Order: sequence, then C-alpha cells, then structure tokens
Amino acid sequence: MRKFYLILVLILSFSCSQKQSDIRITEFEKVLGERQTKALNLLVSDFEKNLAKIYPNLTIDKGYRQYLIDIKSDTITDWKKFDFQSKKTNSEFYKSGLRNEIYDKDTTELKANNLGKYMNALYSIKDTDSLIKKYWDKKEAIGIMQNSIFVDGFLYSNPDFKDYFHKRIAIIEFSF
Repeated sequence: MRKFYLILVLILSFSCSQKQSDIRITEFEKVLGERQTKALNLLVSDFEKNLAKIYPNLTIDKGYRQYLIDIKSDTITDWKKFDFQSKKTNSEFYKSGLRNEIYDKDTTELKANNLGKYMNALYSIKDTDSLIKKYWDKKEAIGIMQNSIFVDGFLYSNPDFKDYFHKRIAIIEFSF
C-alpha cells in the first residue's frame, strides 16, 4: 500500500510541475506573440541541427554547453561553423519582427530592446526560475553582453539545456 501512495504522490508531483511548466510557456508565448514564437522555434531548430553537425558525438544538451565554451574560446579559427541560421529562418527572424523585439538598431550600433516583447515575455515568467531572473536582471542592466560575460554567467547558473527557456536564452544571445 505504501508503494501505491508513493507512486501516486510522484505522479501528482510530476503532473503539477508539468502543468506549471506549460503555464509558463503559454504565458511567455502569449506575450511574445504567435509569429515571433514561431520564429524563435525556427531558431531553436536550426541551432540544434547545427549542434548535431558540429558535435556529432555529443547529446544536444551537452552540445549546447560545448558550443558556449567554444564560442568564447580564443583558439577557434573557423567561426563560420557557429553560424546556424538558415536563410529561411533568418528571413522569418526579421519578417516576424522578432529581431526588432530583441534588438534596437540606432545609427551606429545594435542595442538590446529592453522594452520589446522578448524582455516583457521573460519578465512575465522570470520569478519562476532563478536562472531566468538572473539573466533578465543582467540583460536589463547591461543590454548586449560580450560572449565571455554571458557564457561565464550563464554556465555559472547551471542551465538545464533540456529546459524550454534556458535553450532560448542561449540561442537569442547568438542571434543577431
């Protein structure tokens, strides 16, 4: 009988955490917008295809970690391998308005759009995850971060590269 109750508690716990995750994703996507969410999902797809190509012997989540380590390395000579957006995805990134929701371009440089839908979408769920909260706070204060600053801070926060949001944060930082 104890095993039954233990199993029931585990199932209910998993079910509740799954619902919480679904609610967060729904809220994030609602604030970001349908077309922008589709563009972001295309970025994720392209990124993960590129990870499989660059790191064929690693799982996708280990590939994310290795990508971040490599992107800040001084020993990389072939930077082109880190380009992951297909022409179709890049086009949708711009046409959907997602790029403008993430970045502002003034006359001389690219800047973070702290008032855009991306930051607002993160704001709507930031208190549900310590990594998201730290990232949001830093992004709001600093804007666009140097690769080494982002990577060191992000990896220090121990991201879960199976997590919907952690993946997207990593990808957005390298999507210009």
